[in-house]
Amino acid sequence: MSKPNEFIKHDFSLPNYDNELSKAEDVIEKIKNRMRVMEIQRSITDEEHTKTFEYIVRILDYVGKLSMPAFAIEDELEEMYKMRYLYAPELSKKLWADHYGKIHHPYNTLKNRCYKLLEELDALYIKKFKKKPPNYNP
Repeated sequence: MSKPNEFIKHDFSLPNYDNELSKAEDVIEKIKNRMRVMEIQRSITDEEHTKTFEYIVRILDYVGKLSMPAFAIEDELEEMYKMRYLYAPELSKKLWADHYGKIHHPYNTLKNRCYKLLEELDALYIKKFKKKPPNYNP
């Protein structure tokens, strides 16, 4: 039996997307740098906003698709913890949530960076034009 607070060891055959996530992180960094230039030069336009917005959304979609295999094991992982800690449901739930969160962490980090970039992009546009971008949806 495993020690309390220890993750279940199981081969879920999840793909290793380290290279893909690293490339996505590089692209996110390039977008961030481009946005810094736009802020310094106050060079954002409607077209630039739309183009950058769509690019960020494509990266967000890409990372989201990479995370799909991790979503696919949610029920199996939860069931494994329920069975392992049958008489400790609160511990089971906590360990499952922690383990599942650890699996999703690299994807969530990049997705959160994308969402932050989207907010910063809108703020950049609003700062220059004193109005919301044409594709703004709160």
